[in-house]
Amino acid sequence: MKNINQIRIISIWIFIVTLVSLNLCLFISVNGHLLQGTIFQVDPMGRSAFTIPYIDGSVSISRTARTFPAYLIFKPGMFITAILFIMYWRAYNKLIQTINNDFSKNKYFLFFGVGSAVCLIIHSLLLGIQFEVDLYKFFRRFVLLTFIIFRSLTQV
Repeated sequence: MKNINQIRIISIWIFIVTLVSLNLCLFISVNGHLLQGTIFQVDPMGRSAFTIPYIDGSVSISRTARTFPAYLIFKPGMFITAILFIMYWRAYNKLIQTINNDFSKNKYFLFFGVGSAVCLIIHSLLLGIQFEVDLYKFFRRFVLLTFIIFRSLTQV
């Protein structure tokens, strides 16, 4: 029962941290004029007109989160989320081990779950860094694709 409550609490925190950090980045992108003339002046590339991305999809998370000052919120938010994901998958693994002691099957979702969290950390670190090297661009896309594949395999 302790594992189930821990999993529930971690899940709620993952939701809250992600929701708050992404929506703050969107708020900064849409309301860049509020920070005009301060040290947190929004980069022109990170600005957008009024939008509701959940409905019209006119702006992406990556676009709103990769420029200054939004990445000051996004990157720590994703680091915290990734750490919470690692805690979540470890707690979930403990729960499954109490139900089924066959570790040979349990290790896969733990591996892919923690692996996806590590990919999220790497992707967050690389977001917003500008290099005109094709290998860097490929690596960044590879890490994002690996995150998506690992997250999907964890759920399977």
